[in-house]
Amino acid sequence: MDKQYLKEKLDHLRQQYVESTHTDAQTQLDEKHMSKKMLKIKKKLVSLQMERCQRKIEHKDLTKIDQKILEQKQLFESCTNK
Repeated sequence: MDKQYLKEKLDHLRQQYVESTHTDAQTQLDEKHMSKKMLKIKKKLVSLQMERCQRKIEHKDLTKIDQKILEQKQLFESCTNK
């Protein structure tokens, strides 16, 4: 596969998974009202999603990364409920 194809595929996956959830979260919470802890969690989620996409492209096991993503999402949701 060429680099351009992979870049387009990653951009598509990012838009589909990361940015679509960002708009949902944005309706619930504006970034101005997020605590520093929540912003760190959000950045960590984005990096984990990117790592997940990379592993998926490389046909590697996704169970550990999915578990980390789930933990971060739960942590973020617990912060939103406070």
